[in-house]
Amino acid sequence: MKVGLFFGAGAEIGYGLPSGGKFAIDLFRQDPTPYKKKFREKLANVDIYSSYVGTWLPKDYDKKSIFAFGKNEFTSIIESSIQYKRTEIIKKLNDFDNEFTRACKQLGIEESFLKEKFSNDMGKDIGEVLYEHAIKINAKLTTDVKLFGAEYYSAALEIIRLKPNCADLRRYIIAFLQLLVGAYGQDVVQKLNEELFESAPDDLPIFDDIFGMFRLEFDRVGSTALDLLLNEKRIFNTTEEATLIDLFSAVTQQILENIFCSVLDYQKLIDDHFRYLFSPSTEWAKFTRMAIFMEIAHDYIVEQKPTDLPDDGYYHDVKKLLGSGMEVGVIGTSNYNNLFKEISDDLHMPSIDVFHLNGSTKDFYNPYKNEVIQIDDKDSHESKQILVPFMLTQSGLKPLTSVEMSRRYVELFDAYKDTDAIIAIGFGFNKDDSHINGLFRELIEKSDKKLFVITVDANETDKEVRKKLRLDTHLANVKVILVDPKTRAANEVMWFEEVSKQIG
Repeated sequence: MKVGLFFGAGAEIGYGLPSGGKFAIDLFRQDPTPYKKKFREKLANVDIYSSYVGTWLPKDYDKKSIFAFGKNEFTSIIESSIQYKRTEIIKKLNDFDNEFTRACKQLGIEESFLKEKFSNDMGKDIGEVLYEHAIKINAKLTTDVKLFGAEYYSAALEIIRLKPNCADLRRYIIAFLQLLVGAYGQDVVQKLNEELFESAPDDLPIFDDIFGMFRLEFDRVGSTALDLLLNEKRIFNTTEEATLIDLFSAVTQQILENIFCSVLDYQKLIDDHFRYLFSPSTEWAKFTRMAIFMEIAHDYIVEQKPTDLPDDGYYHDVKKLLGSGMEVGVIGTSNYNNLFKEISDDLHMPSIDVFHLNGSTKDFYNPYKNEVIQIDDKDSHESKQILVPFMLTQSGLKPLTSVEMSRRYVELFDAYKDTDAIIAIGFGFNKDDSHINGLFRELIEKSDKKLFVITVDANETDKEVRKKLRLDTHLANVKVILVDPKTRAANEVMWFEEVSKQIG
């Protein structure tokens, strides 16, 4: 039996690599100063007598300031997240108690210890006082707020109300309120803009000019969350000697980061700036911002790779898969690093072609030539033209038209056609990945290929994946296999064994 594999970000979390949301938060915490210096060195290597300088770069490019993304750009990310992922934000805030429990586990805090601490300090139990009847949000915003009935959120409000010196906790609680109001407010604003007139003649275009008059003040909606996320992460005492305020501050900080790790969307940022890589002569500030951002992203991804890799994970499972008698024809991935190649070499696996559809840490893009090249060591590579790391391309479609990237898609597609089934591991089939979703859709509907989706998310059902892929036919070809996040097993067998059983 011959299968094709596709690895998403979820396949690498077990190796200690960050999720997309944490990735975005951490990028904006990086100091851009050394990258500006390196970019200045790149400019010094450019051939001043070439047509590249004469037609592509602005006059006095070597003396112009070099810019980087800052607070304003991060504000636009929060705005985009609230606009497009507000349902997820509301869902998490309305499930605050479970989010609190999850954060406690992440921080190694025993809930029983925290509850006992609260009882001793406050003279009451968590859950004894709830604010659902004391706080009423305006019904014009919504009538479905569960946050104030959450035991832990009410407990935090009690601490703020009765305890001194809780400025940190107060800011986290305010951040949740801002997000709640912002998410529901965005719904109201959108409905207002779309339904300003209950009816109007189609042949009177003047009404089109009235659309979009209302908007939220996003710089206020997420201002507290923005400051808390951008500043260096606070370290609170979570030991047995910790105060109640420290414990609640630590947990609420973790909840805030968890929420943004799941909803933070930098697609708008990339959409708004990627095209300026093609016009440095007229948009120098935006050109340098994007170039610096890509450099920071590249180095961050490289640095996140753990020096001491776990000896167990999905990439290690491929050797077991091969040992079971299955053949792997090809591997595609949306991840940027070359971790699978390193692990497969260490385990002496047979060589398997790996196609990086979103670019990789070895891919570099020349916007002047619309060309992607591979470089093993970017620091030792010399170029007479500006190259930028090639990643995050789901929002920058133009590089996908380069010969190298076009070839990757076609070759991977053809290789998948030559398999009995495709197995996608840790891939979310999100809207941002429509270029990859289209590849799977074509294989399913036109080539009758079976797609097995390995996931730890119980909400990722067959129906949900079919909907994300926008399938009209061959619906039964999509099968979701829910696995244990620690053992990667389903129905007491490894994920690839379960696939083999279902293929028959």
